[in-house]
Amino acid sequence: MSEDDILVVENLTKNFDVGRGQMVRAVDDVSFSVKRGETLGLVGESGCGKSTTARLILRLIEATSGSVMFEEQDLLKLPTNEMRRLRRRAQIVFQDPYASLNPRMTVRDIIGEGPLVWGMKANLDDRVAEVMTRVGLNPDWAKRYPHEFSGGQRQRIGIARALALDPTLIICDEPVSALDVSVQAQILNLLTDLQDELDLTLIFIAHDLSVVRHISDRVAVMYLGRIAELGTRDEVYERPSHPYTRALLSAVPIPDPVTERNRARTMLEGDPPSPLNPPSGCRFHPRCPIAQQVCSEVEPVLGSEAVGHPVACHFAEAIPQV
Repeated sequence: MSEDDILVVENLTKNFDVGRGQMVRAVDDVSFSVKRGETLGLVGESGCGKSTTARLILRLIEATSGSVMFEEQDLLKLPTNEMRRLRRRAQIVFQDPYASLNPRMTVRDIIGEGPLVWGMKANLDDRVAEVMTRVGLNPDWAKRYPHEFSGGQRQRIGIARALALDPTLIICDEPVSALDVSVQAQILNLLTDLQDELDLTLIFIAHDLSVVRHISDRVAVMYLGRIAELGTRDEVYERPSHPYTRALLSAVPIPDPVTERNRARTMLEGDPPSPLNPPSGCRFHPRCPIAQQVCSEVEPVLGSEAVGHPVACHFAEAIPQV
């Protein structure tokens, strides 16, 4: 763990017992680090393990194995009382701004619940007003209930709740996927501004690659519980070196109709395999356009020797760059 790293995840694994002797490896040997003040984008198809990874980091669910070093402490080994104290420093913004807010609580109570638990009762109203103003909400609305707000405003309430305890790390679990496109841009710009003002570190989870490109410094691409590619934003978007990453990027529309019509696409066949019975070797090989015999026999290691940034592919160097 370097001095710049605020979070280091190593060999994180989560198995779910689904009965009849069957086990789902939702997250399988995932490793990455996040530097202080940066944004790591975590992308992939639905069901690939992104949200499970987020919950494992914060111990909202318990990991099967691995380690999560946050501010030089392994969260997975901390007793409950110490983990509770560290939760002030690491918060989460959930995907659904409708389901994540208690409809029976006012905005003041939702945002102020965390500070109240931590003994900040004397200045509670001032703190609620401060964070509401910071996220672009009128403090006079503090006595209203969630149903009185739009989706974008509700997500601002969720962000304010996360900010109320002055965290250093915020995990954003698809925070804009349920919002209109115009509102998405507002929330993304808000998160970027808050990061600059408060020196926040973000993990931004999404399946929309254009959104991730806008906000992230580095990007990790997940497929069926494992990381397929990890690099800076430019490395992943300009020089994608895993066939799955190339397929994802080729599905992103380009606003120029001429370029869109003439560009080459990487078409994938079939559906993602079941996590109950993942393929042997490389998990992507049944759908991979460049798969060879070794891909079905040997699982590739996430390494950087071939292309300069970590890629889990036996033939990453053979993929032409465009």
